[in-house]
Amino acid sequence: MQFVNDESNINSNARQVLKCVLETEPTTRTAIAKKLSLSKPTVSAAISRLIEEGWVTETGSGEASASGGRKPVNLKFNPKKAHCIGIDIGGTKVAVGITDLKGELESYRTFTTQQHLDRDFFHAMRKITDEMMAELSLDKEEILGVGVGVPGVTNVQTGIVEEAPALQWRNYPVREKLEEVFPYPVYVDNDVNIGVLGEHWTGRGKGKQNLIYIAIGTGIGSGIILNGQLFRGSQYSAGEIGYMVTDRSLAKSYQPSYEGYGFLESVAGGTSVGRALSERLGREVTAAEAFDRYRSGDRDATETIRHALEHLGVAVANYVSLLNPEMIILGGGLSQSFDVIRPIVSDNVKRYAPKECEIVRTAFGQEAGVIGAVALLLKEHEGLYNI
Repeated sequence: MQFVNDESNINSNARQVLKCVLETEPTTRTAIAKKLSLSKPTVSAAISRLIEEGWVTETGSGEASASGGRKPVNLKFNPKKAHCIGIDIGGTKVAVGITDLKGELESYRTFTTQQHLDRDFFHAMRKITDEMMAELSLDKEEILGVGVGVPGVTNVQTGIVEEAPALQWRNYPVREKLEEVFPYPVYVDNDVNIGVLGEHWTGRGKGKQNLIYIAIGTGIGSGIILNGQLFRGSQYSAGEIGYMVTDRSLAKSYQPSYEGYGFLESVAGGTSVGRALSERLGREVTAAEAFDRYRSGDRDATETIRHALEHLGVAVANYVSLLNPEMIILGGGLSQSFDVIRPIVSDNVKRYAPKECEIVRTAFGQEAGVIGAVALLLKEHEGLYNI
């Protein structure tokens, strides 16, 4: 959020008032003054400025006071004041979207990662963004910034991806590359961190203080909200559940699904499930087909999937034992088989953890990464939201 006046006290008051409107809308000047312990003239001055700049709108009258006085005017946040670009970089595809300030998706496009990775990768993102902006009749000045999720350990301070096996990136300056093509503030984080931010902002985890989001796809990763805040760890690698060892004897000789992948994702990720069943059947099988065969009662598929999900269940039970979250949200490509995954994982949590935990499927679809990337932008960019 950009304020044109340089007087810090005015900036502070206006920011406080705007956040109050955002969190309590519809509200009134009187209610804001009471909540923030500010004088009515101070609040009125801030509101006048926010209305003039387009951050707040007046929406009519509220209820009349008990004494029969004039009805107060309701105030609401204007989510169309600015727009956000969210980018979800994956090993298979890149999703790019534009949202308003409340995360409403206004435009969404994808392109194949490998088709562009070694040549015009970041220029392709800019080209798609420009096309969407033209369709929405948005000017550059209406864009707040860019949030980006990357499938690997990411230093959010330097914008360097330390390791992203799916992209074959190591110590890669992704933020610098993005800033070369985008004339906006850019914020970058691990894709599962942005996943949990999106869930905490507008998804199944809204209002939760302790929340785990686990993305199960080719690999397995997780994002953690503790006491209402994203927990990244001392070296930005908190939540790397894919490296968890769930069987010491097997861990001595396991083969990673991809270079750099950990034990759990190499025995319970989508690639490992498909590969294990393929070896049994003597032909190539995808993870999606493996789950379909499981549902039809196929013996080989049942044994393969139960083996994988027992490992996942033990990992989730360990998470519940350590962090005692209010909820665990399952996302990623394999979450489409939530009907199969949840019972087995829940049984393991009941068996091994001291407390049970609600396990739910993400409510987001293909747009999940874009919404999460926007949540990252709004969290980091001048603190407009407490996501």
